[in-house]
Amino acid sequence: MTSDIKIISFDLDGVLFDGSSAAFAIAQKAGLGEQYVKLFERMAKEGLSLRQSVIEGSKIWRGIPIDGSYDDLVYSLPLMLCAEEVVDTLKTRGYDVGCISSGVSQFFMEPFSRRLNLDFAYSNTLGSNNGAHDGTVQHIMDGPEKAITISEYAKIRGYSQRQIASVGNGRNDIELFKISTFSIAFNPMDSTVAEAASVIIESKDLRPILDYFDTL
Repeated sequence: MTSDIKIISFDLDGVLFDGSSAAFAIAQKAGLGEQYVKLFERMAKEGLSLRQSVIEGSKIWRGIPIDGSYDDLVYSLPLMLCAEEVVDTLKTRGYDVGCISSGVSQFFMEPFSRRLNLDFAYSNTLGSNNGAHDGTVQHIMDGPEKAITISEYAKIRGYSQRQIASVGNGRNDIELFKISTFSIAFNPMDSTVAEAASVIIESKDLRPILDYFDTL
């Protein structure tokens, strides 16, 4: 089933990261948790879309330096059980392994990518000025953008769309599932996500994913 796969794209929140929001976890450690709680309350009350939430969330980071001083917070995030082992094993087996996230910005995705030694990592892109966040958003990694991003990465690597596999848990992963030859709903958030995937894995351990990807 996965014999042609060359690229495996993982979601961050609830998949590689053991939690619903890595951005919130970092914000809490940075003393910005209360502002995120208020944002979550607005999201629930006003029904904000992912795009609106990213725009509003970016304002919370205004003035926060982007010099790497917060990288240690990223390195302390709890990973899903055996995430490092799974990524390393898949890379050893010959796959390009990476992460595409709608939940964090490039300033936190970059150290996270280094932590797991990912082949690629894409996320929301926030603006900066004079070495600090300026509260703006340059690019939002919503569902359609996830699909476009991995397709472009495959093209750069000389692979076709049929050589893509994806692992996610949210509705913003469905577009990615659609263009993937093989997809895994890892602890899917609802039945819509589960139905869109090739297989479903309910586990707090990422190792069952390895059963679907042999050595190339």
